[in-house]
Amino acid sequence: SPRLWPEVNLARRCAPQLASALLGTDAYQELLFPGGSMEMTLPVYEDAVVSRFYNDCLVAAVDSIVACLPDGRLLSVVEIGAGTGGTASSVLPRLQGACQQYMFTDVSEVFLNQAQRRFAEYAGFMRFELLNID
Repeated sequence: SPRLWPEVNLARRCAPQLASALLGTDAYQELLFPGGSMEMTLPVYEDAVVSRFYNDCLVAAVDSIVACLPDGRLLSVVEIGAGTGGTASSVLPRLQGACQQYMFTDVSEVFLNQAQRRFAEYAGFMRFELLNID
């Protein structure tokens, strides 16, 4: 099924090097994000069947919350471990005009820098912060 291609492509790329990644001889980050690119991984977080289901559930929850907001009340949202932005890409369009601040956090500056460029149209209410909850 074409809906499974994100997972299939990722497995095809990573499976041959799984043992070396688990042993630490190859960096798993390079398998998932070759050369710092999210091209291979982003579809898994946005388009894969399971991701789409959960992101759609989250969008429905956000829509319900926004619909219940009293007039003049705005939300503040913190996304912990926002990574590739798969969740943010689903909810940001629904939060525009209803959100005072959306804080996109991750442990990696690479993800934050890419997210700043990707979500520039939401700059009016977005912040990008390093956060390591370990």
